[in-house]
Amino acid sequence: MSSKTIQVSIPADAEGYVSFQCPHCEQRFKLGADEFEDSDAINLFCPSCGLAHELDHFYSKEFIDKAMSIVEQEAMEMIYNMFKGLERKNRGNKFVKFKTGSKPKVYIKEMYENIDELVEAELKCCKKHLKVTVLDRLIGVYCSYCGVKNDFE
Repeated sequence: MSSKTIQVSIPADAEGYVSFQCPHCEQRFKLGADEFEDSDAINLFCPSCGLAHELDHFYSKEFIDKAMSIVEQEAMEMIYNMFKGLERKNRGNKFVKFKTGSKPKVYIKEMYENIDELVEAELKCCKKHLKVTVLDRLIGVYCSYCGVKNDFE
């Protein structure tokens, strides 16, 4: 049996931010894609509640659903190709008849999810950028990289 690796990346929006969702408070926020890629973050801090968790726990439910859809589509294609090979192998066999049927349709979901109500903030501690709700920006946010509380004037 062969194995296949499928890489799904979080796409950036038009302004260069990627979306995340806190696993604790479920608040949504965005981090600058370039700054995030350049960091060696293993854990992230939620800008709203300040709690930390491993990076893979901050993927939004919508992103996970879309990624799973891509994996399901790829699995269906692999199964189809496997049975198509069996059909070709048994084409001349008069005892075994095998018909694959039509190829499964591919439904590609858009990976980008737009969250319009977020505003930009520059973190004083790490000099990085993020987008949070207006209320979070007013009361101050925790740095997603180091966890330090940042207040804005």
